[in-house]
Amino acid sequence: MIRVGICGAGHIVPNHAQAIARTDGVELVAISSRTMASARKMARQCRARQAYDDHRALIESPEVDVVLVATPNYQHAELALRAIDAGKHVMVEKPLAMTVAQGRRMVAAAKRAGVQLIYAEQLPLAPKFARLIAMARDGAFGEIYMVRQIERHAGPYSPWFFQKKTAGGGALMDLGCHSLAVVREILGKQAVRRVSAVARTFGHPESDVDDFMIVQLEFAGGTIGVVESNWLHQGGMDSITEIFGSRGNGYADLFKGSGLELYDEKPAPGLHARLGGWRKTQVDPCYDNGYVAQMEAMRATVLRDASPAQSGEDGVAILEIMAAAYRAAKKWGVKLKE
Repeated sequence: MIRVGICGAGHIVPNHAQAIARTDGVELVAISSRTMASARKMARQCRARQAYDDHRALIESPEVDVVLVATPNYQHAELALRAIDAGKHVMVEKPLAMTVAQGRRMVAAAKRAGVQLIYAEQLPLAPKFARLIAMARDGAFGEIYMVRQIERHAGPYSPWFFQKKTAGGGALMDLGCHSLAVVREILGKQAVRRVSAVARTFGHPESDVDDFMIVQLEFAGGTIGVVESNWLHQGGMDSITEIFGSRGNGYADLFKGSGLELYDEKPAPGLHARLGGWRKTQVDPCYDNGYVAQMEAMRATVLRDASPAQSGEDGVAILEIMAAAYRAAKKWGVKLKE
């Protein structure tokens, strides 16, 4: 049995907890938060046996084999390095860290300690996108000349996302890291030759990060990648992947393609509060969004030493692209704070 402890009690934690509960040989044993009240509340909701008001206590617990870091971005590197030092395998929510330098330190530390550093990026494992990735690698679309990935909604649920000192960046750091992971997987993790970008802060003037960003990538093989990261989108969330090739095209819409439609007279609360009226919904969000596959991949990595579905090195590669995109955006005259 792989015993998992989760650092953090935010919105994303129940997704991981549900995936753990649905994965044979994996058990959620503990949750930690800044306060005991929030830790206990989330532990009850997720059926974890233990709650801590100190992340260090969870990390040092002999009952925890794998530490899943699901805290605000500014804590990722510190907690991951502490867990690695304690000899624990580590999964780190996206983005891997705030900076490329932090990410590289995490990768180096894990190698020295002989533990697994797993980048908890689930979107390439979402079944619709995983199918597109497999078809692309099998040559179904011929020579691919463009891949486009879109992640957009009306904005995050917590104030820390809107400050660079706690998030490291805005919509690109929050949503673009998902898009970049999917595009890289479709193209076999080719190197990126050139990055251009346009960034704006349209709807959140109090913020010092981007809320809308378009990134264009030129890969080593000549394929163009286009990524939209958008916190201004009304009417729900979109996650769309498109592939354009010499022999065909591929299109997958993560949230609007199940065929299941519901009607609500009033808006519902939640992370992405939706408008009333007709809406399409997923049948099994934990499975459809890739969380079950991510946890199954973690089990294989820890038990059989299989390569992570998304490794620490993958997380660093994403950070490098995002850092290049922010530098490129400044050349367009957009003032982004250091």
